[in-house]
Amino acid sequence: MIDASIPLTTLEWEEWGNPNEIKYHQYMMEYSPTQTIVTGAKYPACLLTGGLHDPRVQYWEPAKFAAALRHEQDSDTSGPGT
Repeated sequence: MIDASIPLTTLEWEEWGNPNEIKYHQYMMEYSPTQTIVTGAKYPACLLTGGLHDPRVQYWEPAKFAAALRHEQDSDTSGPGT
């Protein structure tokens, strides 16, 4: 949402605020799943999906989230079978 050159981005600013302004950027980061992962927390098994042709969420975003979860979680207490 920061890049104004992406079509329809600036229209979202009316609803969510301009992320180029610090107060709105911080507000949006509170909702970012990757930014709110708690180190050592217990997370359940997750099914993360993405689409190659989804214009809203690029296909690599679920992969980045999965990598962040794996990096930050306690592998002894998280995932299937716990």
